Amino acid sequence: MSVANFFPEIWAAGILKERDKVMVAAAHCNRDYEGEIKEKGDRVKILTVGDVASYDYARNKDLKEPDELTDEAQWLDIDMAKYCHVAIDDIDKAQANQKLMAEAQRKLGLKMADDIDSDIFGLYSKISAAQTIDAHTVAITSKNVFDYLAQIRQKFKEANVPNSETIYLEVAPAIYTKFVLARIAQDTDNSKVIDNGEVAKRLYGIEVSESNNVVYTGSRYKCLARTKAGISLAVQLTETVGYRPERRFGDAVKALQVWGKKIVRPKEVFLFDAAVGTEA
Repeated sequence: MSVANFFPEIWAAGILKERDKVMVAAAHCNRDYEGEIKEKGDRVKILTVGDVASYDYARNKDLKEPDELTDEAQWLDIDMAKYCHVAIDDIDKAQANQKLMAEAQRKLGLKMADDIDSDIFGLYSKISAAQTIDAHTVAITSKNVFDYLAQIRQKFKEANVPNSETIYLEVAPAIYTKFVLARIAQDTDNSKVIDNGEVAKRLYGIEVSESNNVVYTGSRYKCLARTKAGISLAVQLTETVGYRPERRFGDAVKALQVWGKKIVRPKEVFLFDAAVGTEA
């Protein structure tokens, strides 16, 4: 038996499909720069334009000279690299057995998604106090969770975020439960909430998602509220290799992904610093 029938493109496509299906934090990032990276250590230049001024117009008077648009470049460093390395008894049979192949790709995809999402949620430590919403002094319950949602929406409006931008709130399951309980208590037609344990995708114009990768520290969940433009992410699955290990009768697959992330619009990223309250 050999790995001659191993097709890295097939495995890579399957892994990416499974990875992207379960991503939460990464799904809410700007990923326009992914085609520019090949390996860890690469740098991606993100070009942005400075603010534009406006002036009073007067009839029959010359306009002012045009302002020069300033190039406010930022660098996105590809500084993360993680690999998965699994063994399969017989890759030829695995590729013939769709269930086994799909399960292996699913497990690889899940782990790779966890790695990236966890890293993105770790950006909470880069968010300033001015961009932090205190949801722990008065802990979150089903009775006040919608008040906090309205507060988040207000923060984005005060930051002049356009109505066309979707606001994403990413919370831990313990916080998401408060939304579920609140909807059950307030909704006249709550059978769907009870059956599925899920709330509407958009509340007060904010899309609420849950993830186990939200950081929990000091009895508080470091949830993120942001627009898609707030954080840039570039990620690539750079290597997918099938080979026959020297010291075992079987085959193995190893896959390497590299990525970098950066808060590029700080005014569009808020830390929702939340503690779970006790229900009365």
